[in-house]
Amino acid sequence: MKKAWMLFVLAMVTVVLAACGSEETRTFEMEDTGLTSTLTYTYSGDEVTSQTAENVLNYEELGIEKADAEEILNPVAEQYEGLEGIEYSIEYGDEEAVESIEINYEELDYEKAQGVEGIQLEGNPEDGVSMEKSAEMVEEQGYTEVEE
Repeated sequence: MKKAWMLFVLAMVTVVLAACGSEETRTFEMEDTGLTSTLTYTYSGDEVTSQTAENVLNYEELGIEKADAEEILNPVAEQYEGLEGIEYSIEYGDEEAVESIEINYEELDYEKAQGVEGIQLEGNPEDGVSMEKSAEMVEEQGYTEVEE
């Protein structure tokens, strides 16, 4: 009986510790003429650990050609090259371009990232990125949260 009780207590401690350290996600979307943007935040407590962004740009709806999109977006893509903590890719299809950005805030070089178009960082990087402040900011920009 004592052994069963100890196993139960150990199991409960394991469950509680796993719940405390588990990460959650929140996703936000925005659609505008020619653009569909999806942001997904991974966080623990109020601290964001990573963020992904997928932007789909429809050439026809934007009133541009594929070559125009490449001319506009290639210089943006170059800004992301060599930035620690960021993975960037863009694929140009016949009808749309798909831009993907992954930011690992635990590895991000905040100083270098400040100068990159499209990255908005406020406050002290040592304090981390707040999930609640991030949610407020993107909702003010027109994003809506997607219930998972």
